[in-house]
Amino acid sequence: QADLLTVESFGETFGKKSTRKRPKLLAYDMAAMMEKVDEKSAKYTPAEDRNLKKEDDGFDYNTARSENVFGAGMSSRIWRELYKVVDSSDVIVQVIDARDPMGTRCPHIEQHIKKERSHKHMILLMNKCDLIPTWATRRWVKILSREYPTLAFHSSITNPFGKIALINLLRQFAQLHKDRKHLSVGFIGYPNVGKSSVINTLKKKVVCKAAPVPGETKVWQYVALTNRVYLIDCPGVVTTDSSIAAGHATEVQKVLKGVVRAEKLEAPADYIDELLSKVKPEYLLKRYELMADAKWESGEEFLTILAKKCGKLLRGGEPDIQTAARMVLYD
Repeated sequence: QADLLTVESFGETFGKKSTRKRPKLLAYDMAAMMEKVDEKSAKYTPAEDRNLKKEDDGFDYNTARSENVFGAGMSSRIWRELYKVVDSSDVIVQVIDARDPMGTRCPHIEQHIKKERSHKHMILLMNKCDLIPTWATRRWVKILSREYPTLAFHSSITNPFGKIALINLLRQFAQLHKDRKHLSVGFIGYPNVGKSSVINTLKKKVVCKAAPVPGETKVWQYVALTNRVYLIDCPGVVTTDSSIAAGHATEVQKVLKGVVRAEKLEAPADYIDELLSKVKPEYLLKRYELMADAKWESGEEFLTILAKKCGKLLRGGEPDIQTAARMVLYD
């Protein structure tokens, strides 16, 4: 048994000269405790009680939580990473998608650089130019070159296009900054436009993790291209444009631009009608090898035909239009 009196005497613990602190309680007797209860009861309001079970108001909170995916690329953390890259770069390369050059530009960032960082150089790099006709690439380069130096690019480690032109342009900017030991080049743009793939193409090997889905790059990273030129990879950001109508229209544009992963959508079939309005039927017939006489009036009819063609069926032979919609969005 331990001798407690050798550790702390009786007088130090319970006497007049006790040094032990008295525990702090809300109430030391029953009357004081009941006063506290009456005060709390007077201030209680059911509307502020989070533990109170509320009646069903008909709103599907699970669906609302799942559709939170539309906030991808708009968090404050992503924007902090973006401004780090902008501040650290001498040359800023804005990577845009050749299939939608104007839709994947970031006007907010361009205006910020013009006003606050006018000493920095900007280049427009139109990636994925292999997915559109050559005449369309040539015309877009001519239009965009009126504002910024614009290059067409195809990301590929084995068979790239535009790589030599981009490296030569970066060398010219390096000559303008002879007084600096290093030239930093930052790559910015929407998610899934191919920023990491462009850096891998320039390095001829995989130095930045890339994937065919948006949101793969989480933080910025430095990559040395030469002894003088350094590349900075940045996570994709989504800018809000006041000219775009809010609501479902904005969500549709995010889905079609590849900002949102199709597997995270609860109802991907809701976004197919807008896609069909942008693509000619003959291209869809050729892409999915459908019958030449196949016709549809809505997105649901098209997905039904496609699901039966690809064998995407539910129990009872019903076409799985949601799976077919994800296939179309992936393509």
